[in-house]
Amino acid sequence: LMRMALIARASGSPNIQLESNLNGALSELIKIFDGKNLADLSILLDLPGLPELELAQSPVDPIALYKARIFLASFFGRNLVDQIRSVLIKTQDECSLKWPDGQGARKFKKIAWYLLAAGGDIDVRQEAMEAVKADSMTLSRAGLDALKSINCKEREMAMRTFYDLWRDHPVILDTWFFLEASTPRKDALRRVQQLLQHPRFDSKAPNSLRAVLGGFSSNTKAFHSVDGSGYLFLANQVVDIDKKNPITASRIVKVFSRWQSYKDLTKNNMFNTLLNLSKSALSSNTSEVVQQMLLK
Repeated sequence: LMRMALIARASGSPNIQLESNLNGALSELIKIFDGKNLADLSILLDLPGLPELELAQSPVDPIALYKARIFLASFFGRNLVDQIRSVLIKTQDECSLKWPDGQGARKFKKIAWYLLAAGGDIDVRQEAMEAVKADSMTLSRAGLDALKSINCKEREMAMRTFYDLWRDHPVILDTWFFLEASTPRKDALRRVQQLLQHPRFDSKAPNSLRAVLGGFSSNTKAFHSVDGSGYLFLANQVVDIDKKNPITASRIVKVFSRWQSYKDLTKNNMFNTLLNLSKSALSSNTSEVVQQMLLK
């Protein structure tokens, strides 16, 4: 039902009654669970991700889906704020338990913070920012994920804190690179270009490349920019990476694999990008992947 509501809104025909019914159902579920079985409650509160939504819409309008998801998260966050806050208070001690105990409470806190932040709750921004300093990586990530879509000072402070804490740990720092690259900003493309020149970025490490470019491809409004600049940028990166690491390049380029499923403007921009890529001097691996996508 939640997927139906999101698709309807993204398609320009929002089902207001369904959205209201979903809000009422979630309200009742929070009451019924009463702070227990939080892992199950978290699953019920969580919104379908964009990859799932793209599979359910035809033709796919990625930016409309993104906006619909933000809207519904904000709608639930505003209307369920008191109930969500009540559960957070009840489960505060459980959240502090060492793994594997407290997993359900931490999972609920992740979803709760995201919904509250989307709904405009100012207090949760500070809570999420403070969590980045905590010992729990789960809560640290939960705080960053909650703040990622909100243009606020707490987001920037949380990002800086996470970087300062983990700058000497390359594996964890890849998380920071991904989050920075996937954060929606007006200058998102420029930020990604800066990340590729960052002194801590290892251009020879496949995981680091996937962190930045994978993060960018999940940055919906930047990657799917209507002028095609996001596709062109990624294609240029594929050409450059292919000269040094064809295997990684052939995997990254698969982000264009579903080009035919998108609405006309997006589909045409992706097709033209793939067509230009096919004319580049690519390795046999990457060239084969590009040709196969064009022939679909």
